[in-house]
Amino acid sequence: MGLVLAPERFRKAEISYSIHPNCWNYGYATEAVERLIRFAFDTLQLHRIEAGVAVSNKASIRVLEKAGLQREGRHRKILPLRDGWEDNYSYGILSFD
Repeated sequence: MGLVLAPERFRKAEISYSIHPNCWNYGYATEAVERLIRFAFDTLQLHRIEAGVAVSNKASIRVLEKAGLQREGRHRKILPLRDGWEDNYSYGILSFD
């Protein structure tokens, strides 16, 4: 779980997370993402949070959408996976959303 901060003038960050499979389906990822977003907006005074997710990762898509991020776009064949290239969705949330 973490934030990758952009240069300060952009006031944005990319959120990333990984949850051990034993902890899936308990709401931990959603709760952690929501808290990290609040920290980013309230404490760091960021303007925007971004995330990317493979189009096949339904669980992570659900986490981002439950946390309030909106799907903003799709990058074609950008993720190199074992079975070939996969598309990636872009998600974002603004401090006033």
